[in-house]
Amino acid sequence: MKAMNLLLVSTMLIAGCSTAKKSSEVAANYVPSTTYQNMSCNNLRAEGDRLRRSVSDMEASVDSEYKKDKNMELVTWLLFWPAAFAMDGNDAEAQKLANAKGEADAIRSAMISKGCRM
Repeated sequence: MKAMNLLLVSTMLIAGCSTAKKSSEVAANYVPSTTYQNMSCNNLRAEGDRLRRSVSDMEASVDSEYKKDKNMELVTWLLFWPAAFAMDGNDAEAQKLANAKGEADAIRSAMISKGCRM
């Protein structure tokens, strides 16, 4: 029973230390829709399509880095625990995804304000 409690506490500590995020946890950064107001509906639609493909790739990258970070964190805790505090997570990938999500929201808002067909 003691071993089970120790394993549970250890797992909770390991899971709580990394700053890595899943793609579903990344919130969109604000991008003003005025950035896209001068574009035609066709251009907005094309840009939105391009961005959706890009966001999909970014989400896969963020999730992949999340898994790698969590695995590395486990190994780090087992082999040399002080190094676990120096891990940086997947902040760069998450930031790119947050920006892309914000751009997608801005394009959607611009399309709505122009009365474009979605």
